[in-house]
Amino acid sequence: MMRPWLRGISMIEDLPKDNKLALRQVVRACHKASLATLQVDGGAPYVSLVTVALDHDLSPILLLSGLADHSRNIAADSRVSLLFDGTDGHPNPQTGPRVTLMGRATRTDDERLHRRFLARHPGAAVYAGFADFGFWRIQPEKAHFVGGFGRAVWFPAPFGLDAQATKEMEAGETAGLPLSLPDGRVVVGFDVDGVDLIQNDAYLRIAFAESAPNLAKARERLQNLQNRGQF
Repeated sequence: MMRPWLRGISMIEDLPKDNKLALRQVVRACHKASLATLQVDGGAPYVSLVTVALDHDLSPILLLSGLADHSRNIAADSRVSLLFDGTDGHPNPQTGPRVTLMGRATRTDDERLHRRFLARHPGAAVYAGFADFGFWRIQPEKAHFVGGFGRAVWFPAPFGLDAQATKEMEAGETAGLPLSLPDGRVVVGFDVDGVDLIQNDAYLRIAFAESAPNLAKARERLQNLQNRGQF
């Protein structure tokens, strides 16, 4: 069974009972996040809005200007946290799901990560090559998942992800992609938890009801979505 979640989590009842899977699905459904860094002058907390892509191991990938305050802050202290907000559509946001992911940020020259980000944010290609812009990867350390009232728990990385499956996905995910669909949507990537699509530069997410154990099963579920017309 597949469950489509487009642009976030529609209802708290849609969350899997498995808190680690629910955490991952909330994070992967977001294409933006609130980034918290520590100010160079005085160490006060500073929060900014960033666009984000997620790697297979749930590492956030960012494209930041070196002129921005958050970039200067990270250069001095790599500790960061990101808030992924899945509460859109909830009359009371406190009943909606959200995840605070904590880790350390480092600059990355990994072309795979660059492609992964730009596939999900094609408009960023206009400035990605500017001299003052650079890609950053956040190495997750732990995350706080809140799935509504009475459902709040901390988890250390890797949040239930299998290391071997992650490596398989990194090596083989992009074969056959991007995949253009008749309705104008484009499949730009997938992972063990679901599928990423773009339509007119807007990010869409379809989550699997259950995590795929490996690359072959993830591809099988992707094919099943096509066969059933669920794209």
